[in-house]
Amino acid sequence: MPTPKIYTESEPLSKADEDLLDYFKNIEKNSLDTLESAARQIISLVTTLLGLFFGVLAFKDNPAYLGMDAIRLAGALSAGMYIAALFFALDVVMPRRLDIPSADLDAMKQLLITLFDRKNRSLLWAQIAFGIGTVWLFILILILLFRG
Repeated sequence: MPTPKIYTESEPLSKADEDLLDYFKNIEKNSLDTLESAARQIISLVTTLLGLFFGVLAFKDNPAYLGMDAIRLAGALSAGMYIAALFFALDVVMPRRLDIPSADLDAMKQLLITLFDRKNRSLLWAQIAFGIGTVWLFILILILLFRG
């Protein structure tokens, strides 16, 4: 394994190294916006798929297949997971009061890391719940297509 190059203050960075540093600074700077954009996308998808979900089940007509336990179970799990995904995604975009220290850069960095970790964790759970809800919606559709 090659020994990593260590830069000292007396050795100037190359243009490529400066570009790389700038690239990672931009990633860090925009990471919270990216997380919130992803959460907003999940919110949009969940609301759309809940419309599809209720359209598939056609609750207003009270069809006979709603009496099937498999339909009710798949429907309840799908709706529950979509609602969970919605709440987790809302946790990502929900504005919060931040007690930002005015001159303590270390505290600011720690606050930013804590905020990123919280939003990242909530987005991960939103994605998991959304995925599980979609699988259950697919199962529900398959049950409806192949019911005897």
